[in-house]
Amino acid sequence: MTRLALETFTPFYHFSVDDVFDSFIEVSDRKMPLFEHPFFQFLKQVHNEFGTNVSLSLFYQKNLNGKMRTLTDVSDSIQDAFTENPWLRLGPHALDYDTPPYAQSPAEQIEVFDAIYAEIGRFAGSRAMSKWVRLHYFSESYELAEYLKAKGVTALLSTDKEAVSYRMPTYAKEHLGKVGSVEYEGMTFVRSHLRVETLVRDRVSSYEFHGTIESLLTRLGHAVIMTHECELAHPEVRAMTVSILRYFKHHSVRSF
Repeated sequence: MTRLALETFTPFYHFSVDDVFDSFIEVSDRKMPLFEHPFFQFLKQVHNEFGTNVSLSLFYQKNLNGKMRTLTDVSDSIQDAFTENPWLRLGPHALDYDTPPYAQSPAEQIEVFDAIYAEIGRFAGSRAMSKWVRLHYFSESYELAEYLKAKGVTALLSTDKEAVSYRMPTYAKEHLGKVGSVEYEGMTFVRSHLRVETLVRDRVSSYEFHGTIESLLTRLGHAVIMTHECELAHPEVRAMTVSILRYFKHHSVRSF
């Protein structure tokens, strides 16, 4: 394998947002249309302008203002918004911030993911499920390969850090680092590449990240971009996101 095999197109990019929870609760508590919330409004903006598909990785629960909230609190009144906007996709991330999947047994992970998938189906519909999923702390849950495939997952997204992989043997880790993807124990893993807030923190210039993206597309045929729900509250992170997505559109790189 020299490049990630996709039946879709190359070059392409994938954009996703991790640690998502608060915005869904706020939309539901305030009984507001989905795209009137600033978080979803921004995502709709970049989709409209750049044709970007967006995958959101969801926690099942979080303590907000001293009360434990779960995805069962999300109103199903937003389902039409997902039906009308199939570019917005949802997948499991973890039970909560403090419980990464790698710290759980496979059975415990399945219990959590079943709960998340059930709620996604209820308030967004089965067609809103993400094909590529990034589990919390880049958990490499290859033991769940058959389970995840049955949920329509075709790849797990691995870390953007120098470690490349935390659990795979050396040969698989090296292949993932070199090629950008690898199949291991029945699951395809795709490496994450650029974390938007890190580019902002490191004050990376547009010239520098354009060069990085060009290199990724030339070498691998794809680029994987990520950020987090809380980070998109910062104007500088939104601005960097727009700059990256504008580059893709300008160079006719399509969104997967």
